[in-house]
Amino acid sequence: MVTLKRHMRPGTQLFLHTREGQVRLLIPELESPQIGDWLYLVEHPHPWRRQLYIKGRKLLASTVWQDMIVNQMSIEEAADNWNLPLAAIKEAIRYCESHQELLKLEAEEERYRLEQQGVSLEPKTTH
Repeated sequence: MVTLKRHMRPGTQLFLHTREGQVRLLIPELESPQIGDWLYLVEHPHPWRRQLYIKGRKLLASTVWQDMIVNQMSIEEAADNWNLPLAAIKEAIRYCESHQELLKLEAEEERYRLEQQGVSLEPKTTH
């Protein structure tokens, strides 16, 4: 890993070649996030998470976006719910929609880490 990190340049991506084709490897410790020109989104130091957060909060942009989807909120409702400007909500949506691969990979990583800790992720049923 240390050797790979030493040779990685900004924007470099790693691929695994298989019989079925190429598979992109996302190794968060080796890749820097794509910051872009975001007004309301920033990096936060984290050992493996690379997605952006809402500026001034420990709130992932994806948390806002997923909350909107699950609860069928409008942009205005989300802004009111999270006490954020409309522009911040719109920016979080744009970011999440354009970084779905990263969000998916991080969700899989989080699930794996929780399972390794023995956390049950299956919904509890009551009768």
